[in-house]
Amino acid sequence: MNLFWVYDIPSLVFANLVMASFIAVGLTGQKLSRRWVKRIAGSDGQYNDLVSTTLATVGVFFGITLGLISVGAWQNFADVNINVNQEVSTINVLYRSSSLYPEPVNKNLTNSLKEYVHFVINDEWPSQRKGIVPKGGTEKVTVFQKALYAYEPVSESMKSVHAEAISTFNEMIKLRRTRLQSVVTGLPETLWLVIIFGSLLNLVIPWFLVYDRQFIQDLMIVLMAAIIGLLVFLMGAMDYPFRGEFSVSSESFALMYERMNR
Repeated sequence: MNLFWVYDIPSLVFANLVMASFIAVGLTGQKLSRRWVKRIAGSDGQYNDLVSTTLATVGVFFGITLGLISVGAWQNFADVNINVNQEVSTINVLYRSSSLYPEPVNKNLTNSLKEYVHFVINDEWPSQRKGIVPKGGTEKVTVFQKALYAYEPVSESMKSVHAEAISTFNEMIKLRRTRLQSVVTGLPETLWLVIIFGSLLNLVIPWFLVYDRQFIQDLMIVLMAAIIGLLVFLMGAMDYPFRGEFSVSSESFALMYERMNR
């Protein structure tokens, strides 16, 4: 089942939707199982210590698991953001190197880079936010590559500049390829099944607690479900770094394009 539609809604709505879902499951299950639990376990709560110990043990292990996955999702998000900034820095260096070439090579190279950056901002990024690996950028890169490799430097200084420009261009290609691969890279479905079913199982254990004041038990379930829901939302929001409201932006590309046109 495709759940990518959640990235089309605001993050606040997404978070509330996830928390509300877990809270609804927790409270509904608690209400449906209440009579059965009291009939099996009794109404004096003599098994509460056993249930509490089980809840604490399972909660610790599953909490650590969720925490590690959350850290991993955040690390992946941060790495993608760093990669984008490095790509921008590489293009900026390449643009400055291109300005050192003689005319008309100078103008051809710098104009090609401007067109490429403009394409990334206005065509590639909207596609990335939809989870689609963009097409068309390769043609823009090829135009620059042909202009760069067609030049044959004569002086020693230009030979040095040309060699450095080629090296920087190759680095830009590598960073671009990494960015495009990140568009469709997310947590495996098997891992998501473990997260969802593990979270739901953690909400089942409190159903076996017996209290005279049911409000307290319901409140505990609400708080527990809300915390689990927040962690699941956090992992979902960061899972695909280019999707949703909380995503890697094209701001660094936009700032560089602005400087290019000054």
